[in-house]
Amino acid sequence: RITVSGIPIDPRFAAPFDKPALRRKHGLERDRTTILIAAGGFGVGPVEQIVSSMRQLTHPAQVVVICGRSEDLKRRVEKVATESGRGNAAIKVIGFTSEMHELMAAADLLIGKPGGLTTSEALARGLAVVVVNPIPGQEERNADHLLEQGAAIRCNNLPVIAWKIDRLLDDPSRLSTMQERARRLGRPDAASEIVDALLPTT
Repeated sequence: RITVSGIPIDPRFAAPFDKPALRRKHGLERDRTTILIAAGGFGVGPVEQIVSSMRQLTHPAQVVVICGRSEDLKRRVEKVATESGRGNAAIKVIGFTSEMHELMAAADLLIGKPGGLTTSEALARGLAVVVVNPIPGQEERNADHLLEQGAAIRCNNLPVIAWKIDRLLDDPSRLSTMQERARRLGRPDAASEIVDALLPTT
């Protein structure tokens, strides 16, 4: 017998949320496009290059960078954020956080590698995804699935990532469609579905 549940994630990713209230809680502007850059728990990936490229955005945006447990990466990203000039992107740098469910709910767009858990959490929160540098194998297949389902765009050339995001923000209806398709793909209740499948009913 097979139960297709999706990857189990923290139940907090299934909880209802108030986006304006969460933005206020985390020191973010209520009405500005919010982009989340995720480096994973251990702070991996070309985060500095992405942050530097965000300064080229023509649309006003606020960018939240999650550096994970790497204090070295956090310092490097803070330096890049300071040295890159003001631009149209306000950049907020965070180290390890246990509030990813809130930050994802506060965001409009996620930039990162399409690992299984991060992807599942993002879809549960209805986040459109900008896929960068997927690892061959599982992450490549995740990227293909997101692209085929219309929930993501892909950037293989980091210097043009801001241009790609600007083109997406030029078309709010396209971004909204991507977010809706992400929500449809999401399985926020996967953990409880697994429990229900395993435990006998009374």
